[in-house]
Amino acid sequence: MKKQKKNTNRKKIIILVVLLVSAIYIIFNIFSISAPILPQPTLKSLAKGRDINLGVHIVVNRLKNKPYREIAVSQFGFATIDGPAQWLYLRPTKNTYNYSGINTVMQFAKENNMPVQLHHLVWGEVNYLPSWLTDGHFSSSQLLNILHDDISTTASHYKGQVETWTVVNEAFTRSQHTYGLHDWWADNISQGSTYIDDSFIWARQADPNAKLLLNDFNNESQNSVSNAEYVYVKEALARGVPIDGIGMQMHIDATNPPSKDSVIANMQRFKALGLPTYITEFDINITNVKGSQTYKDSLQAKITYNMIRACIESKSCISINEFGITDKNNLLKWLFSTNSHSYLFNNRYKPTASFYSFRNALLAE
Repeated sequence: MKKQKKNTNRKKIIILVVLLVSAIYIIFNIFSISAPILPQPTLKSLAKGRDINLGVHIVVNRLKNKPYREIAVSQFGFATIDGPAQWLYLRPTKNTYNYSGINTVMQFAKENNMPVQLHHLVWGEVNYLPSWLTDGHFSSSQLLNILHDDISTTASHYKGQVETWTVVNEAFTRSQHTYGLHDWWADNISQGSTYIDDSFIWARQADPNAKLLLNDFNNESQNSVSNAEYVYVKEALARGVPIDGIGMQMHIDATNPPSKDSVIANMQRFKALGLPTYITEFDINITNVKGSQTYKDSLQAKITYNMIRACIESKSCISINEFGITDKNNLLKWLFSTNSHSYLFNNRYKPTASFYSFRNALLAE
């Protein structure tokens, strides 16, 4: 019995030691991380000198971290809101709206004189739509009424506070079932893509002075997605649909990045229609790149340089939004449980090779 009691006490001591060490590690990491001293001029100042606005996706639960806030304010000129604007979180029931997450970022942006870009009024990703909608067995006309109500209510609620809305997201990649994706709205509204026209018209009515973007991915170079988008936009503008710009998410796969020249050519053909380009969700996926971490980081830096130069040299690209600050909130880690590095700062908020290549792209003649 004494031996059993001694073993139990030993286990308790081991657990306490582990907990103590873990607590010390966590406290050390929280209080030892600080914002780095970065070169001047800042990224946002250099971008502004190129007539490009530079922004960053703000993650609500990171705003409590001082280095996160300091980097966001010092290096970026506008704030992008994404997650809490998705219907799954925004509309928990048909008749209620939850603006709390959006408001947190809006307040941060207001306090720091940062304009806001808000994603998305309409997105056909079923995993980000509430079950009351997807399981509601609504008719096409009912769905259009629900969509109209949401756009009118949300855009009116923030009328005059949002500089740029991405109105419709991923309609063209999803209509072509890129990566097996589907557009829930197009699949369930019998009029198909005409909901895009309606969405822009309703957004303009609700928030007349905001810029309205048609956003997609895999549309940074000329291919089936951007070609379909181009045809739609040309015809939509002729119909009077109020589209103000083309959003290119620019989630780049480092194993197959687009060439700088192809991106420039694609941006310029939309410019010929009178529409500037906005890079809305910029990051680079190095997960599937073979080689050492040093090689992967250098490749990411090279691609970053080329894409920023494409934006500058196109004379059409007026906005770049980094889809994150630190790899603590790496989208690819969340989606695929990978250890990818995608952003300009690492887990400890230190600038990466891509930070300097981004900066060099802005400085180069």
